[in-house]
Amino acid sequence: MNIESPVLLTVRGALNPKSLEAARTLHNETAGSQQGIAAARALGDLSHKVYAPVVKAGGTEEGELLFIDYWMNPQGIGQFFSNAHVQEQGNKLFAKRDPVVWMPAKGAFSFNLPAAQGRNDRWLGVVRGVVRSPEAAIETFRAVLASKLPDARRRGQLSHEIFFRIDGKEPEMIGLDVWCDAEGMQEHYRDLKGYEGAFAAKPTTSVWEQASGGWSEW
Repeated sequence: MNIESPVLLTVRGALNPKSLEAARTLHNETAGSQQGIAAARALGDLSHKVYAPVVKAGGTEEGELLFIDYWMNPQGIGQFFSNAHVQEQGNKLFAKRDPVVWMPAKGAFSFNLPAAQGRNDRWLGVVRGVVRSPEAAIETFRAVLASKLPDARRRGQLSHEIFFRIDGKEPEMIGLDVWCDAEGMQEHYRDLKGYEGAFAAKPTTSVWEQASGGWSEW
């Protein structure tokens, strides 16, 4: 498999600690420590973001956490997570977790726009599911989203990307939307129709917010 761009790693899981604050402390003392960050970066981890669930929006539960990382390549991810100490740290943080590596959908409609001054909140909309075919999914999302970009921007959308699972037996897709306005995001999603046709079955959707309280990110 020829992968020319950085890959996406998502880790969604149920936490062992009883609160987000306890999870933040554990995270910052282990994976988010200066030593942990240096080890990840040395193997190609380009960025690390932490999101907490927005339960009232549906699709998530209390006590979950989502990591979004971009890595140079899948090999670096494999090397990092094969380390026994890293596995031990992960087991302390998560009671159960779902780590998945994704590659960018080549040729897909995507955008990344700057936030206006003062728009500092960040929200993440996620859609995930098995698609009928990668090619059809790319074209369906283009047809549904491209013409609505001005409305999405006005409502606070900053970026849109889609990815396909690298190691899946079936063609599974994930879409990530970053927003700076929660109400605008919900308004836009209520109006959005037709993307479901890309999927072989009903996809899962979820909404997340940037975790507060000083999580170590890079």
